[in-house]
Amino acid sequence: MTSFLLYSLLLLGLALLFVIVPVLLYKPKIRTADGEIRRQKNIDVFKQGLADLEQERQEGSIPQDEFERLKTELQRSFLRDMENEESRDQNVAQKPNRLLPILSLLFIPVFSYALYEVVGSARDLVLPDLLAELSSVETEAEQVELLNELANFLQERFERNDDDIQNGYMLGTLYLELNRYEEAIATFSAMADEMEPGMDKATVLGQLAQSMFLQSESEMTPEIRNVVDQALALNPNEYAVMSLLAMDALISEDIAGAVGYWRRQLLQLDSGSREAAVLRERITRAESMFPDIAATGNDADVEGGASVSLVIDIDDSVRDQVDDSMRLFIYARNPAMPMPLAAQNIALPEFPFEITLDDSMAMIANMTLSSAQEVIVGARLSRSGQATAQSGDIQAVSEPFALAEQDEPVMLTIKDIVP
Repeated sequence: MTSFLLYSLLLLGLALLFVIVPVLLYKPKIRTADGEIRRQKNIDVFKQGLADLEQERQEGSIPQDEFERLKTELQRSFLRDMENEESRDQNVAQKPNRLLPILSLLFIPVFSYALYEVVGSARDLVLPDLLAELSSVETEAEQVELLNELANFLQERFERNDDDIQNGYMLGTLYLELNRYEEAIATFSAMADEMEPGMDKATVLGQLAQSMFLQSESEMTPEIRNVVDQALALNPNEYAVMSLLAMDALISEDIAGAVGYWRRQLLQLDSGSREAAVLRERITRAESMFPDIAATGNDADVEGGASVSLVIDIDDSVRDQVDDSMRLFIYARNPAMPMPLAAQNIALPEFPFEITLDDSMAMIANMTLSSAQEVIVGARLSRSGQATAQSGDIQAVSEPFALAEQDEPVMLTIKDIVP
């Protein structure tokens, strides 16, 4: 806030100099004796003209009617010259009104600041200072106090502009962190009611379901299940919903189900991230405690386990649209189901790229490649890093084929842009 005011005042002062300095330095021209000389000369010329006309009339050089006409023209010409001279003298002698531009210069910035305070984002200028304070606190009590102050600030801004999705999401997640579940539910509910169906709405619904789940002390109520179903209809792998369902599965002692949800989360993460490492450790711990989970769902060396090899390349027509920030999602699924039976999420490799999908890459126990007679395989370059296809992604999808009849690697050429 202080920096903004300082820089704006400096710029305002610089702008005022461009106007005030010329106004103060302007000196009007003062009437001199030249004007009187020209005036007297005009009078003398007029008198001389009248005298000449009179002499010519007396000598009989011009008739009376011609004399009257020439005399009238001479008088008109003299009057025009005198009017022009008077107008010139008035323009030269007129003093400029310096007060008006100076008052205008002072009024415009004052009015602008007042207008910015009322309809602009002046109140948002405290946010950087508040975030800076948060980064420098040393005690947990101070941090909680500042977080509550930040929540109140974001709430006030959300009430002024409930169309700001980023602000609303930040507010809702902050309420979750502060265990203010009722406010989080109200925020996410208001956002979801105004949003069009899509991935963003699925994310908001996922956070809403988590807020409701935590408020209900981890009890899966019909209301929460309804919100979960709405989110999964928009995004079958919505990350927050996967966390909620994994927690609910653990409470119900369904370890295999929890592991399946964790695997679906793992598919959406960068394999080198800390969160991915935590999930892999969690899955490994569960499989070590319950060997049946690994045996039924994720042991690639189990005798008779199915696998399919893929060779993936990029078509030249879309190669220039590929950048290093993209993620490559590779999957195999049952043609009758949207959920992958095996999947991998990797950073952009060198193409052509070869990979083998097998039962160890299953996302849910008992839903493996071995459980399907026919599969569809696909590869998709994601710009957003989301596991679900989004507009602008580039992909290749095979036709259904029988696993038992596939001896050679499946060739996939990525070229189709998701509309």
